[in-house]
Amino acid sequence: MISQSAWRRRHVVPVAKEEGLTRGGKVFRLAGAEGDCALLEFHPHRIDLRREVFFVRASIVLALQRGWLYRKHWEQARERPALPAEALAEWELVPPVAVAQEPGADMPARSYWAYGAGIEPEDCARELTRMLREETVPRMRRLLDRAALLAEIKDPTPDIRRRRPPGWAEVLLNVDQVIPADLEPLFEKVETDYPLADEFIDWARAYATAHTANR
Repeated sequence: MISQSAWRRRHVVPVAKEEGLTRGGKVFRLAGAEGDCALLEFHPHRIDLRREVFFVRASIVLALQRGWLYRKHWEQARERPALPAEALAEWELVPPVAVAQEPGADMPARSYWAYGAGIEPEDCARELTRMLREETVPRMRRLLDRAALLAEIKDPTPDIRRRRPPGWAEVLLNVDQVIPADLEPLFEKVETDYPLADEFIDWARAYATAHTANR
């Protein structure tokens, strides 16, 4: 049975390249504006000796989310590629029943893709690449627009997980776009029951001030 790495090289890499994604190991990246990016990550899941099983997660990583996470050493951290763990929003690609490891399961098991016993590798590849072309990559491109991403975070579709509450997200999406005075009304929306809210507001205010001065 073909390994997952060889299967990705044969079936996923060509489609990703056509769609403008670059590859680094099991992660494919789609660059956006202002240092933002969308990621597509493959996770092998060793649960069945008869099949190759994996799940696929898409995520949107905002440059300023990374700036906040690595605020104490941002100049060094900004040089390395974004990671899925730094996402502002993420979702799993749920396979069609015919290529699902557990088609009747609840999430997260319902998101497991498979090939091997009873599922041809080519069938799995055909369904995944179709989904990438028709659904996932267009959605990644759409959510790289900050206005669209904010709308999704404020009112997420059921399959999307947001990694910051809406008030925080709105500040992160605007902190490098507006003058400091325009951030003040947004600070009133920041969820103060979320950890480090006061530090976050201080950081955003300082970042906006410095960014404006350097324009």
